[in-house]
Amino acid sequence: MHFGARPLWTTIDVTETAIIVTMSVSSNLVTKPKSSALAASAEQDILQELLADKKSPNTRRAYAKDLRDFFNTVANADPAPSLIGEFLTLDRFSAVSLVLKYKSVLVGKELAEATINRSLAAIKSLVNYARRIGKCDYSLEDVKGEKIQAYRDTSGISADAFKSLLAVPNRNTLKGKRDYAILLLLWGNALRRGEVIPIS
Repeated sequence: MHFGARPLWTTIDVTETAIIVTMSVSSNLVTKPKSSALAASAEQDILQELLADKKSPNTRRAYAKDLRDFFNTVANADPAPSLIGEFLTLDRFSAVSLVLKYKSVLVGKELAEATINRSLAAIKSLVNYARRIGKCDYSLEDVKGEKIQAYRDTSGISADAFKSLLAVPNRNTLKGKRDYAILLLLWGNALRRGEVIPIS
C-alpha cells in the first residue's frame, strides 16, 4: 500500500495486528511533466542519506530496522524512496497522528520503554533530516517518548570483587593473558562488551 502523490493517507485504524490505512485519491491533483533532473530529485533516497550521516554502525543498523518496521506497519511496504517521500509530504497533523498510532502499536506489544523510544527517535531523525534538506515541512516534536524506569543498580561490582575476578584467568597461558587483558580493558575504560568484541 502506498500513499501521498497517488493515494493520500486520510484515516488510520489500529487493529490487534497492524495499522490499516484507509486512503483516498484527491481529484484536485494536477500532474505536470517533470524534467529528468526533477524526477531524480523526487526519488531521492533520503533514508540512505540519513543512515550514511550516522557515524555509529550500531545506530545505522537500529535505525534501518526501526524504519523498516514503521513503514511495514503503517503502509505494508518496505521504505522505498517514493513511499518515504509520500510520508514526508503529509500535513503535520496527519503525520503526528500516524506516528502516535504506531507508538500505540509498540506499547501494545509491551516492548521496553527504551526500545519504543529508539523506534520513535529513528522516525524523528528521518523527519528532521528531511526538514534540513527541504524535503519536509513538519516536525514530530509533539510525539513524546516513554518515561524510562531507572535501573535499580548501575554501580557494577566492587573493587574487591573485581580483584577476585582478575585472579581467575591463568596468566601462564596465552588464553589467560588475553582474558586478563580484556578484563582490565573493560574495567579501566568502562567499556561495554560490544565495544570490545570487534577488537582484534
